[in-house]
Amino acid sequence: MFEKILVATDGSEHGERAARVGIELARLSGGTVTAIYVADTSKTSHLPDDMLLFSIRELLLKEGKEAVEFVEKMAKKAGVSYEKVVEEGNPGNEIIDYASKNGMNIIVIGTVGRSGLDRFLLGSVAEKVVRNSKVPVLTVPKEAA
Repeated sequence: MFEKILVATDGSEHGERAARVGIELARLSGGTVTAIYVADTSKTSHLPDDMLLFSIRELLLKEGKEAVEFVEKMAKKAGVSYEKVVEEGNPGNEIIDYASKNGMNIIVIGTVGRSGLDRFLLGSVAEKVVRNSKVPVLTVPKEAA
């Protein structure tokens, strides 16, 4: 049932928890994990300095590479097949689009439980994915082991 599992990671401790859950799901189902990191370039387009924009973009892509490589190490250790993807754009939109276009069976994503003003001001990638994805979504709370 879960042959193609998309694990969204942001390189944080919460993202690592979600990766552990996704990898275990893949191990139990014989599936493949695809780790995706989306460099949020949607908020940098207004920067006036092209050099600053380039530096921020490069930093985000480096962070993304490290995040998916961490998931790769976890998957290897668990004996699970994996793929790595680093995209650019709006994280929620890119995760949903990738899952849909690549036939993913489930999206696993961490949530730090934003609420109130935080959620209003910053938005929540997990919430956007849950509300808009046509693919089932498994959210992993920060308290998950």
